[in-house]
Amino acid sequence: MQNSPQKPRIRRKGVPIGLKPNGMSYTAMIIDDSKTAREILKQVLLSVQFKIFDEAINGEVALNKLRASSIKPDFVFVDYEMAIMNGVETVKQIKPLLTNETRIIMVTSHSEKEMVMKMIDMGVCGYIRKPYERDTVIKSLTGILRGYE
Repeated sequence: MQNSPQKPRIRRKGVPIGLKPNGMSYTAMIIDDSKTAREILKQVLLSVQFKIFDEAINGEVALNKLRASSIKPDFVFVDYEMAIMNGVETVKQIKPLLTNETRIIMVTSHSEKEMVMKMIDMGVCGYIRKPYERDTVIKSLTGILRGYE
C-alpha cells in the first residue's frame, strides 16, 4: 500500500467556524472602546460557536486582564482607534503576553494599504472592517482559520 501525501484539513460543511477540530470552541477577547461595537462583534462570534474569553474597553484594561489570567485566548480582536492606548500600541504590548498560536485581528474602519502593511509587520493575521456585517466577519475568520490548518 502506497502512502499518499497528507491533504490539508478542510473545515467540514455545517460545522460552525468557532469550533476547533477537537470540537472545543475557540476563545476570543474583544478590545474596543465602543460598547456597541463590542456587543455586535460578540453576537456574531457567539452565533458561530466562539466562546468569549473577555472584553476590554481599551488596551490598558486588556493588558491588566491578560496579565491576571493564566489562560490565553485563541483570538484577540483589537480596535485600531481607541482612547488611552491605540490599537498599534495595544498589539505591541499584548503580543508578549499571548501564545504563538493566538491570532490577533485588527478591527478598523480604515483600509489604507500602508496601515494594513504595518499591521502585518506587527504580526496581526488579519483585519475586519467596521461597521460589522455578519457575513463579512465570518468570511474573514474562515480565511484566517484556513491559513492555520
